[in-house]
Amino acid sequence: MSDEGRARRRRRRDAQRAKRRIRTSRYIYRFLRIVAWPVFAFFFHPRGENVDAIRKTPRPFLLLANHASVVDPFLVSIVANVPIQYVVSDSQFRNRFVSMILGLVGAVPKTKAVSDLETVKNIVGIKRRNGIIGVFPEGQTSWDGYNLPIVKSTFKLVKSLKIPVVTAKIYGAYFAWPRWSPRPRRNSVTIRYDRVLDTQQLKQMSLEEVETFLTNKLHQNVFDDQRDEMRPVLGPHLAEYLERLLFVCPACGSFHTLRSSRRRVECSSCGHTVAVNRFGYFEQRRGPLVFSDARAWNDWQLEQLAAHVESAVRSGATILEERSVRIQRGFKTQPLDEVGVGTVRLHPDRLVFDVPGAEEISFAVRDIEGINIQNNEKLEFYVADDLFRLTTVDPRGNTYKWLKAVEFLQEDSSA
Repeated sequence: MSDEGRARRRRRRDAQRAKRRIRTSRYIYRFLRIVAWPVFAFFFHPRGENVDAIRKTPRPFLLLANHASVVDPFLVSIVANVPIQYVVSDSQFRNRFVSMILGLVGAVPKTKAVSDLETVKNIVGIKRRNGIIGVFPEGQTSWDGYNLPIVKSTFKLVKSLKIPVVTAKIYGAYFAWPRWSPRPRRNSVTIRYDRVLDTQQLKQMSLEEVETFLTNKLHQNVFDDQRDEMRPVLGPHLAEYLERLLFVCPACGSFHTLRSSRRRVECSSCGHTVAVNRFGYFEQRRGPLVFSDARAWNDWQLEQLAAHVESAVRSGATILEERSVRIQRGFKTQPLDEVGVGTVRLHPDRLVFDVPGAEEISFAVRDIEGINIQNNEKLEFYVADDLFRLTTVDPRGNTYKWLKAVEFLQEDSSA
């Protein structure tokens, strides 16, 4: 992008920021809650435990929650019945309607996995107005029901704000609407609120102690919880789109051969088939039952991918290649520009976009920043001031393996 183009982008960004007011209204919140409650009650039957922790904690305070489902922010707010101003990925603001709704509830835009001073300023503003600041410290929704690592900057934020901390532990939401699924299922969701830290405790704790304490408080493996509760999950499509998460067959080891349909996942190479039962676990249909849940399967497949990446690095071979990928380019909350539909290749040292009729785009893996997946299948990352978004034309395409492969390469290069 030219210097003139970057200057125009900065002017648009500054104009948007000048117009955006990070405020909320209890009246708007109450109206939205009345409208949304019947839908959430039908699908998720949400209920709260120890809700007084929210009502009795003096404001301002920081609310931290584990992130198991796309509907977590709504469930936490609806059950608590108080306005919570969440820190939200800036990608959500690119849609005008969604941006309007997020503006009404006072959401704070944040660029994922990238330091953002503007976000910190907005959070401090909420504190000054005695608001409730909502943060999902994992930064992304869990893929397999197990916590993602908490973003390190969260602990610094907790220490620097010097306000009480309340946690919201969410149970059942992963089975109600896992991030790899395009639709919700009917399942009961419980949210447990706890006031875990006050200002005096924070003063006495080191940053490392805060990290250990909050990591333990928010830890969750939904399949362990489910074994205790055994809550039935209702719906005919419990396995649909699981290939957005799972990409290696546990029976024959083939990559990219899994296909889901209703409650089943089948390998097109060897025929290995499993079904998802009404409690969210796998059952044998054809071939041996290797894994009983998505967490165990994912752990294993990531080991296979790491070995594949290591082998390709040694030989200099292409690590991943995918055709029919839509490529877009933009910046933060601004609308994205189309680059085109083409082939993406990941090599040990670089990522390459090959779009017919356009010049090849290539950049070093080490220059990729803030890589993450938005809205299930959209891979996003920054290179300098440019945001790139990759979307497979096939809605069942798997961008998760691309995310993990890049992360493996960057970990190896920094070791």
